[in-house]
This record gives sequence, structure tokens and C-alpha cells, in this order.
Amino acid sequence: MAFEKTIDHLIRFESGIREAFARKKQVLAVFFDLEKAYDTTWKHGILMVLYDSNFRGRLPTFIQNFLSDRHFRVKSDAQLSDPYIQENGVPQGSILSPMFFNLKINNIMKSVSNNVNASLFVDDFALYIEGKHLKHLERTVQLSINKVQKMDW
Repeated sequence: MAFEKTIDHLIRFESGIREAFARKKQVLAVFFDLEKAYDTTWKHGILMVLYDSNFRGRLPTFIQNFLSDRHFRVKSDAQLSDPYIQENGVPQGSILSPMFFNLKINNIMKSVSNNVNASLFVDDFALYIEGKHLKHLERTVQLSINKVQKMDW
């Protein structure tokens, strides 16, 4: 998936609506904002994506070490909390974290049925479909939602 800007997704969605209306069809859309996306990204899933993409050698080992044994502390005024272990997620503020998050989140596009349009920009995700019968559209989109829910995050 090529890197795109938010506006690209909006234009594609708006064009789909205009084309559907011109053909006297309906459009059904569902929008998702993935809550705590960076905090809940499955670390092992990132490594699995790299392995499935045939990455071998030192790079996956470096990434595994980078994601392992991470701790953080919370600062309030001058007080620091005890250290907490970061069991899931990618480190906030790291220059590498957006790339690791994108590696894992891009799999969401594979779970969407071919006849459903999908749009993904960072942690904002949309599904939309056009057709004549709303009941059919609802069922088709719900099947895609069910597939997304079954994904390993």
C-alpha cells in the first residue's frame, strides 16, 4: 500500500458516493478510529509480519530487541512513578514506532472482502460499499467487520 494523505482517502470516498448516486445506488459506510492503536499493537505480530515478508538475519533480531524489555515511568510535576513494564505496543515517541505500527496494521486490509472498499490512514479505518439493496449491503459489511475482529492484533 502506497503512503497516502488523509485527503486522498476523502476524495476517493466522495467520488465513490457521487458515482453510486449517479447510478441510483446506495452507499453504506462504517468508520473506525482504533483506540489506543500504538499502545495495543501486538509486538510478536510485528515480528511475524517481518518473518512472513522474508526478513531474516540481524534486522529482525534488532527489532525484537528494540521491542523487548521496555519500561516506562510517568512524571507528574517533579515526581516520577515506579517503572512499569510495557507488555504490548510500540514505544511512544520513537521514530521507528510509526513504521512498526504500519507493518502490523496494514494486515487489516487483507481481511476485507473483495467487494467492499476499504480505506486506512494510520489508525483511522473505513469500510464502504455500494449497491441497490440496503440489507445486502449491511450483511456484506458486517461479514468484513467480523473478519477484522478475528484478526490477531
